[in-house]
Amino acid sequence: MDKHPVIMLSGSIIKFAEQSLDPVMRTSFFSPRLMEAVVWFLARWSLTYLMPSEESVEHRSSYENCNDALLRSKHPTNALFSFSGENDRGKIVLDIIIRISLSTLVSYPGEKDLQALTCYQLLHGLVKRKSIITHLVTLDSWRDLANAFANERVILSLNAAHQRSLAQTLTVSACGMKTPESSNEYIRSLTSHMTAYLVELSSKNDLKAIAQQPDIILLVSCLLERLRGVARASEPRVQNAIYQMGFSVMNPVLTFLQTYKDESVVVYLLLKFVTDWVEGQIIYLEAQETAAVVEFCMRLLQLYSAHNIGKISVSLSNSLRTEADADKYKDLRALLQLLSNLCSKDLVDFASEPIEAYGTNISQVVYTGLHIITPLITPELLKYPKLCHSYFSLLSHLLEVYPEIIEQLSVEAFSHILGTLDFGLHHQDVEAVDLCLRAVKALASHHYKDRGAGKIGLGSHATSYNDPNGNFHESVLSRLLRSLMQLLLFEDYSTELVSSAADALLPLILCEQSVYQKLASELIERQTNPVFRFRLRNGLQSLTTSNNLSSTLDRINYQRFRKNLHSFLEDVCGFLRTV
Repeated sequence: MDKHPVIMLSGSIIKFAEQSLDPVMRTSFFSPRLMEAVVWFLARWSLTYLMPSEESVEHRSSYENCNDALLRSKHPTNALFSFSGENDRGKIVLDIIIRISLSTLVSYPGEKDLQALTCYQLLHGLVKRKSIITHLVTLDSWRDLANAFANERVILSLNAAHQRSLAQTLTVSACGMKTPESSNEYIRSLTSHMTAYLVELSSKNDLKAIAQQPDIILLVSCLLERLRGVARASEPRVQNAIYQMGFSVMNPVLTFLQTYKDESVVVYLLLKFVTDWVEGQIIYLEAQETAAVVEFCMRLLQLYSAHNIGKISVSLSNSLRTEADADKYKDLRALLQLLSNLCSKDLVDFASEPIEAYGTNISQVVYTGLHIITPLITPELLKYPKLCHSYFSLLSHLLEVYPEIIEQLSVEAFSHILGTLDFGLHHQDVEAVDLCLRAVKALASHHYKDRGAGKIGLGSHATSYNDPNGNFHESVLSRLLRSLMQLLLFEDYSTELVSSAADALLPLILCEQSVYQKLASELIERQTNPVFRFRLRNGLQSLTTSNNLSSTLDRINYQRFRKNLHSFLEDVCGFLRTV
């Protein structure tokens, strides 16, 4: 079996790579470029041949039942299983690979490409395999790697993104341990040095004096990247330990946000850590733990707002021309993601009791965040895809889950949100338009159902009025109805959006029936061709009456209206856009 060509080639390369563990050989022959080739090979080889999955084992068993020894020996998976399967020889190969990985991280400082291959491809690839991970955590070499990560300063010289990737990889490996208790203990030992240092540093009396030193800024940034990596690897098995990790640095995070208010890089890392940590934890937390997280996020938002961190001028945003420039607004995207993550608690929640039992309401945090974020959003910024998707995703989510928040907004804040929605409806990106349509549907249906229940709905926001100068201001829903009708009848859009547009249009029509009738009359009067005028009149009437359409907002009625809208657009759009 050892004579198989694949085994001979694999064994030769692995033995050659193992020579790099000798300091003399490494210094004399193994240059960074050569090690890049070695690590690349080990990463690709491991994914294919190292400790094959159960499917490969079953495939091998079928060959063992075959009497043709030659056929069995020529099958590479069967042969390699004996060489690198889940046996002592496979563990020996795995151990060599881990020791080579540690060597590349420690012995080649500054070699970013080599470190990237090691962190992203080799190590990260290993922990994605269930057949490998259970053996990985039993190796002394893996414990050496974890200890080096926790205690050796040379690892701190890694690129920030590599720090995050390595932390995530080490955290994922905890799932290979036999019991949840051992997994959580492993996470605590991995992160305790990081949290202890941040707590100690944040409590120093001379923090303001030493915090601005370049080496302190670098160290804080590296530790935050590591915490992000751990947070992003959160799973139910290790959720408790990762929650404790984040809980222990709540106060230091607030302290650093204030201390580093003028250091945009550190501010962004703080926000991203909190965002990633909340995303991985929020749905699993019990009510008391959730209350603590919500209170922390409220303080974070208030502190961020108090220092006017991230305040953006329109003149600056107008100067942006590339996606790279838009990265200046990473803080804003992080805050949008944080609010979205908090909202997810009301959609998926494994807690045994409601959060309200502890006097906390997520909607209040969302309300605070909305007041901070909305003034910063401009049409110019919404031209950038990442920010645009994050903003409209949050807005549609808020209006679906917490529609009552809109009633509490000031006229100025509400008008600003309406302006962004109107802009989004005519956006070039299909996903952005779809998110806006979902938001409009949630807004209009909330008002219609509230009014039907005898409540005020959107209150003054849904009422037309004349200002002191005598200028007429149309109600919010009337403006949205006009904008949506303009889009559907006269503008270009993807046919994928018609169903979403129907779901938004139905509650708007029900809320503003008089405005709809006025719009219909205006459209009919503009038609000079008698045939087209007749078709348009019938189409507009059928839109709201065909298929036994009623005035309810249930699933069946939405389906009926979708069919009506599809038929209406097919019948009238052709001549409306040519006349």
